[in-house]
Amino acid sequence: MSHTDPHQLPDTADPESLARRNALLESRIQRLEDIEEIKNLHRRYIRKLADRDWQGMADFFTEDAVTDIRWHGRTEGKKQLVEEVFDELHSLVKSADGYVLSSPVIELAAGADQAYGEWTWHRHICEFRTTGGLMRVWGPWLEGRYKCHYERVDGQWRFKDMWFRVVLPDVDPEHHEMQERIAASGTDPQRTGAGLIRRDEG
Repeated sequence: MSHTDPHQLPDTADPESLARRNALLESRIQRLEDIEEIKNLHRRYIRKLADRDWQGMADFFTEDAVTDIRWHGRTEGKKQLVEEVFDELHSLVKSADGYVLSSPVIELAAGADQAYGEWTWHRHICEFRTTGGLMRVWGPWLEGRYKCHYERVDGQWRFKDMWFRVVLPDVDPEHHEMQERIAASGTDPQRTGAGLIRRDEG
């Protein structure tokens, strides 16, 4: 008795059936390629973070992107993201840390120009700021979660909406809670970014 592979087209398949099958396969392949491009987008973003390349990080967002990143609060548009997040980080973050991005779950319909993804993020802290300067130490870590909407713009995938929080070992306070802590501590709540990123480049 012969066994027939249910996934194999018969040699006598009519042209119309073959055309439908080819179109389906092309759609599936394109979806897989889009998912891989989205994964590469997020990986490159984390590489820029590790390299402290704030200008390069901004380039991964759409012009009207919305973000909600830890205590920085909500931003609307790339210009506000640069001015209120990346400029501040450029001025303040001097430590050398390691990052691991893992466990991507990407939701994308075939042929769509929008997608949704969630990731797990780990930061391995190598240096701590003390009164005597930066102290080198290895071991402490943080775990975070990304929840992102992506959009294809001019053939390139970009971040359309990004939410990020640290969840372990301690959960990030929400923005209003952080502002209350800042006010209670007497720390100047104004942004301290030096504006070193060139805004004339978009």
